[in-house]
Formats: sequence, C-alpha cells, structure tokens
Amino acid sequence: MPTVPTPADFSQDLQPVIYLPPNSQPTNVIIFLPGLGDTTANFASFAKALNLPDAVTITLQPPYPLPFPFGPGSQWSDDVQVDTSTGTFDPDSPLTKAAAQLADLITTLQSTHKFTPPQIHLFGYGQGGSLALTTLLHPALQDIPSLGGVTSIGGAIPLASSAVTSGSKNRTPVLLLGGRRGALAKDEQSPVKRVRDAFEFVEYHEWRKVDDSMPKNREEALPMMQFLARRLRSRRGVPEGAVEL
Repeated sequence: MPTVPTPADFSQDLQPVIYLPPNSQPTNVIIFLPGLGDTTANFASFAKALNLPDAVTITLQPPYPLPFPFGPGSQWSDDVQVDTSTGTFDPDSPLTKAAAQLADLITTLQSTHKFTPPQIHLFGYGQGGSLALTTLLHPALQDIPSLGGVTSIGGAIPLASSAVTSGSKNRTPVLLLGGRRGALAKDEQSPVKRVRDAFEFVEYHEWRKVDDSMPKNREEALPMMQFLARRLRSRRGVPEGAVEL
C-alpha cells in the first residue's frame, strides 16, 4: 500500500499542501500545479473541494517570484520572457528547471512512497498545465511506464520544449480543456497539435465559454470528472491483502 507523502519530501520553495479525504486510502496521488501568479493557498481549495476518494492531492507553489512590476505571485519558469507585442508574459517561457524538479518528485513518489506510475496523476492550470505536459517528456521519466493521466486547463507544450517531442509518443492519457478563444484554440502556433505530436492519447474539450478560467459549473466540470473517474484506481471492496496481478 502506498504511503502519504509529507512536506519533508519536497523542496521548501514548493510549499506543498497535502490532503487525503477522510476514510480514504492513498491509492492515487494527484499533483496540482497552479497557473502563473497563483499560490498553493488558493489552488489547494479547488483540489480539496473535488474530494476525490482514495486520492492524495498535493498542491505545489510555483518556485520563482514574479519580477516587479508583475508581482506579487510566482511562476514556474526560471527565465522571465515578455511578449513585446502585448507586454504580457510569454506562455512559451522555458520550464526546464521546474520540469526537472517535478520529474524528481515523481520518482520519489515511486521509490519512497510506493505509488506505481498508473497511480500518479498531474493536474495543471495555464502555465502549470504546460509544466505537467513538459515534465512527462523529461529524459528522467522516459524509461518508466505511463502515468495515470494529465489534465491541463489552457496549457500546452511550450515551443521552447518542442525539441524533446521527437521520437515515440508518450502513452500517458491527456485531457486538454479550454475556452473558445483560449490559449489552446489559437491556430497560429497549433498548441493542441504540439500535444498530439508528443502524446498518443489526447482528448481536447473546448468549452462554450470564451476563456480558459477554471470550471464553474457541472457542464464545465463534467469532462474533467469523467476523465478522472476512468483513471483513478480504487481498492474499495477489495479484500485486505489481495494482490494486484
């Protein structure tokens, strides 16, 4: 049986918020990755509200502070890049250091806490979704089986990471969610195509709303909940001591 991670398993700058619903066993682990400028204190409330049985949720804080005048807040990119045409942050900023850090954490969940790859899931919003997808293409994870799944709201593989998408496709199932005019819907850089070029199994659900904001009602949340329900494992009703074959 896997064990629940503790804050000691993480770098201090990630400020993890760890939650396991009452009367649950740690059969799954879901790592939640906030978007640009968000915090664990805010994003962890969403993870907790899902109240997924037998799933440990771990919400991580982006480790790199936003520079003045864009702060307060943090980001996952260690190299600040600004889109000169809009004056906003470039969504294709490199995520090299954060991806290596997250890949190392996934390895720790396997070796120290005995989660198998299919029991490990990633959930990211915006830049956090881009980090989740980029991490699975990291060389440190290329020799392990597929993870349980990745859900990304408004986040694709950055152009800066396109060099690592060559070769055989990753078989971890991916769900992409976004609005009609969100980051994934842009044709000029084909963000959804970049994900499909790197991953074997990709579902893309375009909401009727315009933006990539978090789901606010049952209709918006349904594709996400159906995706998780198909992939989260459970031992409810399984006799104690039974062996998985």
